[in-house]
Amino acid sequence: MKMTDQMLPPPLASDERFALLCQLLDDSLAGIDLTPMLVYLVDTVSAELLPTLAEQFSLLDETTWSGAESEAARRELIKGAVGLHRYKGTPWSLRDMCRRLGLGEIQISEGLAAGLETWAQYAILLPNPITNDMAARVRRALIETAPARCRLARLDYQAVALRHNGRIRRDGQYNRGSA
Repeated sequence: MKMTDQMLPPPLASDERFALLCQLLDDSLAGIDLTPMLVYLVDTVSAELLPTLAEQFSLLDETTWSGAESEAARRELIKGAVGLHRYKGTPWSLRDMCRRLGLGEIQISEGLAAGLETWAQYAILLPNPITNDMAARVRRALIETAPARCRLARLDYQAVALRHNGRIRRDGQYNRGSA
């Protein structure tokens, strides 16, 4: 059974003229590639449509869209947009945001027990050093996803301090372990 056979109501399906019209329609539509229309398959959609999908999922207003530097990171951000909005304001959203920005698995230290000044502050412990401009983008992204009562005290990567192996230069892009 063809698709056009299913679309016709029973009185029209028995009419010979409509059967010919449906046959012509089937023949003309058979050659059309419909894969560009599958925009919700984020892995296969063309890169030009990513900003449109981001707008649809309310991601263009967020600093996370500008923080996602690669096409793959933007695709991952679109895939997780529903969950991101659902769990916004939770520690999970902070971890997920950092994962999607390519920072890896983070640890979150909260409140006075973590040595911070007030109970409403938190610190993010990063597994890798980041540049100062990336730290600024991460801060803006975390402000939008963190609980409204909380304030980011610092992005800390002192546990993975800079090594003097020539990979990272001391040219002002990096600081000494905390941003």
